[in-house]
Amino acid sequence: MTPPQTAGSGTRDATGVRVPAPRHSWDPPAAPPPRARTRRRRVREVLGTLMVLSLIPLVALVGVNLHLVNRLDRIDGAFDGLRDRPAAAPGETILLVGTRPGGRADVGWLDGLQSIESVMLVEVDPDGVRADVKSLPLLDGVAASARTGRPARAVEATESWAGRRVDHMIAIDWRTFAELAADNGVSATYGYGSGTTAQHDYLREVLEGTLHAELRKQPLDLYRALSTVARGAAVDDEWSLLELDRFVVHLRDLRSAEITFSTARAGQR
Repeated sequence: MTPPQTAGSGTRDATGVRVPAPRHSWDPPAAPPPRARTRRRRVREVLGTLMVLSLIPLVALVGVNLHLVNRLDRIDGAFDGLRDRPAAAPGETILLVGTRPGGRADVGWLDGLQSIESVMLVEVDPDGVRADVKSLPLLDGVAASARTGRPARAVEATESWAGRRVDHMIAIDWRTFAELAADNGVSATYGYGSGTTAQHDYLREVLEGTLHAELRKQPLDLYRALSTVARGAAVDDEWSLLELDRFVVHLRDLRSAEITFSTARAGQR
């Protein structure tokens, strides 16, 4: 009896040439010809290379993001124990405490010797294209509360005085604005202890030089600006990495012309 033929077996013709046996449905798949295998391998290599190249910008962006955030100091307990707070307002309301090195009244909840130079409320519209900066009087209880050992006291005093809920808190060294001015060729100068009008004029010039329309098209300038701010600022510990990223993206269309400066009044919303 003739044994059944399998793939790879065959017969030979009269000249001795091997003739492959016909394939059946139960036979294993035949190996592709050498050219097809080479072509598929090259396709896989190209796809793998493209995938790696596409991940490089993402990895770089994540790395830069983590580097910037890690440079930020954190304000612990900025909202601990607060009760009977005002209702949340549309957009974002930020308590911005400006500090200067040295001074007689040190801010205990910040590293180093820092004294209060300014206290401002920054109110950002929901669309992120407009912001109001309102200075609070330094002789009021808000500034005095900011000098205590608990940052939550400053938030509580601000909300009680202004009648507006604070969503986040930032402390920034005024030397940061001087660095931004130098980086962007702004010649304006500022002297510690100046009044709110001088502060507003100085900040307006610095922001005009920093928040220009081409900033988004110049990634190195954008990185330098963000790095400068991160190096001189501290944010409340409830501001997560994702929220910080969203906030920065939210302000991508904000220009200096859409930032107004004024002096806050007690109970003014």
